[in-house]
Amino acid sequence: MRSDRVFTNLTCNQNCTYCTDRRPTEQRAFILGGAVRARIDAALRGGASELVLTGGEPTLRADLPALVAHARAGGAAAVVLETNATTLDAAHVTALRDAGLASARVNLSGWGEALDEVTRDPGGHARTLAGLRALLDAGLPVEISVVVIRSTLTMLADLPERLAEALGEQISGVKTIVVRTPVASPDVSELVSYEEAAEAISALEASARRVGVAVKLGPDSGPPPCAFPHPNRVAHLFSMTPGTALRSDHRQLEVCSQCQMKDRCSGIAVSYLARHAPPPMRPITEDRVRRRLSLIATVEEQIARELSQPNRFERPDTGVVEEHIIRVNFHCNQACRFCFVSTHLPQAGDEAVRRAILAAGEAGARVMLSGGEPTLNANLVEYVKLAKASNPFPVGLQSNAIRLADPALTRALVEAGIEEAFISLHGTTAEISDAITEAPGTFAKSVIGIDNLHREHAVFLILNFVIHEKNIDDLVPYVRLVASRWPRAYVNISFVAPSSDVVPKEKALVPRYADALPSLAVAVKEAKALGLQIGGFESMCGIPLCLVPTELSSYFELSDIPEGFDRGEFVKTPACQSCELRTKCYGLRRGYLALHGDDELRPVHAPEAIATS
Repeated sequence: MRSDRVFTNLTCNQNCTYCTDRRPTEQRAFILGGAVRARIDAALRGGASELVLTGGEPTLRADLPALVAHARAGGAAAVVLETNATTLDAAHVTALRDAGLASARVNLSGWGEALDEVTRDPGGHARTLAGLRALLDAGLPVEISVVVIRSTLTMLADLPERLAEALGEQISGVKTIVVRTPVASPDVSELVSYEEAAEAISALEASARRVGVAVKLGPDSGPPPCAFPHPNRVAHLFSMTPGTALRSDHRQLEVCSQCQMKDRCSGIAVSYLARHAPPPMRPITEDRVRRRLSLIATVEEQIARELSQPNRFERPDTGVVEEHIIRVNFHCNQACRFCFVSTHLPQAGDEAVRRAILAAGEAGARVMLSGGEPTLNANLVEYVKLAKASNPFPVGLQSNAIRLADPALTRALVEAGIEEAFISLHGTTAEISDAITEAPGTFAKSVIGIDNLHREHAVFLILNFVIHEKNIDDLVPYVRLVASRWPRAYVNISFVAPSSDVVPKEKALVPRYADALPSLAVAVKEAKALGLQIGGFESMCGIPLCLVPTELSSYFELSDIPEGFDRGEFVKTPACQSCELRTKCYGLRRGYLALHGDDELRPVHAPEAIATS
């Protein structure tokens, strides 16, 4: 969700020592209602879906509810109020909520008289607490906005617990504490080093965790993760994705060249470097830490985005199947670098998973239970039963089969209603497979789990082989292994997909299609000779259809892909425009195009396809 700030006015009833936005007087042309509405309209035309009304202090405006209503009427999906809350009471808050206000961000960086000295507003802290309670009483979610400056350093560690004591049960309405470390201030003595900020933020986060409130760093604020002594312990504070990086007012340093986050971290603010030496920086080199740092916005939004996703899959016996992939948890007992799931996320929760299962049935889509690794969820058997009872379609399971080495679990899942198993196995030996999954010792367990599934003839067994730099030469041996050990299995060929922000866009991970096509062509011929079913190329994780071996060139029979189904991940290149499969093929992933270009693609025409089939 794109979020834009819209200034409603620039005066404020507080005079915080660090504030660079407050002005002593207003410019009439700036604060006229028509001028503010024009700024709101311009933000919406520019693509913003969330508008943050800010100032100064927006609640000094009598027409604030009307501005909220104007933003909602103009198409804003959410309107957020940034405020010190000192003027808010029940009537004012009710008017804002009824106008369409979604949430409030309340400035509160300390406690009591010590905070009043920072805001230079005697009694302001008490009035902020009263306004905060009014917001929570009205059912509006609240974020607490905190600044790390010299005057608040010693107050931050106690803030969450003091807030919990003051609010009691209302603390559940405080969703997040958002932290900023200013690098400019009217009073430069208030500016702290990133080393000081990192220590204070870590103490604040530990206190917030004890009372159940999440902490996030503001997207426009440092310190960067590498400035913390242990970046892995604070990764959840950040939301870092490619495309939000490299701000002109920041600079990457030499040490940044070693960091896996260099494509999404702007480095250090230039104004910070004008006053301070660079902090000790520990480049992010571990893939698991890189994954934890990669979020679209918040943990909650990421969970909502990934919990249930639509998919189309082609089965030889059923044709195209519309399904919802439901991630019953995100963590996994393997660590494939090409996995596009945010495996660092916490579970969505039992109730959310059950709602997603029921929603799939209502939408007329089958349920594919997935993860992470879904067999790590203790409720999996119950989810299978729910899917079976609420959905007329076969229930599927995506897994690495490690825990299915337990025959009792395999049997319980089959008895509950599993009818399809989509199992990832990316090599024929422990050396190859364990190197790709980065989970030594798991290959042998996966093989036993697949053995158990193969004995369950009621289960349609699909083995998924993801083509990777490390297993291209293992394609033909893989086909032979499957034919000899699991002959009734269907071999699904996928390709490493630089599809989400957690997948490294590296040539060392993502081979060119041309590098894999010779082995793939031999593997397809071998599969046909051995009577093995093989395919999967038409899926999002397959390859452009013009590159599919000619032995499998029956794609003119596929149905057209609904417009927009790819969620913008793919592009149709110039070669695609004249291809007669263009409506049945996703095209080229944007990440692949950036790495390798589009010179491998060749348009397909029906007479050629018929002649070579």
